[in-house]
Amino acid sequence: MDSKCAVIMCVLLLSTPLIQGFAIPRGRRCLCRTLAKQVNAMALAQLDVYPRSAQCENTEYIVTLKRSGETKCVSPALMEIKALLSGKNRFLKHIPVIRHP
Repeated sequence: MDSKCAVIMCVLLLSTPLIQGFAIPRGRRCLCRTLAKQVNAMALAQLDVYPRSAQCENTEYIVTLKRSGETKCVSPALMEIKALLSGKNRFLKHIPVIRHP
């Protein structure tokens, strides 16, 4: 009886790397929880745009500040963000807008 248990245990232990699991979604996985109400356009280093995805149902706009390197989530309704996205403001052309897939 002991040898049968040992064989079963060895088979189970050797087969564990072959078992594949799957991720269980645990709610929304958005990058932004709160949005900044204002931002200084001259203090921006770049703007990242993350489109809707399976993990998050919102399009997210994240700015990086020049001096501190800090990132902030901003609302697309802000005048500065609209100007950056349109590309018409000549004073903001030096700020790159990175659109992530």
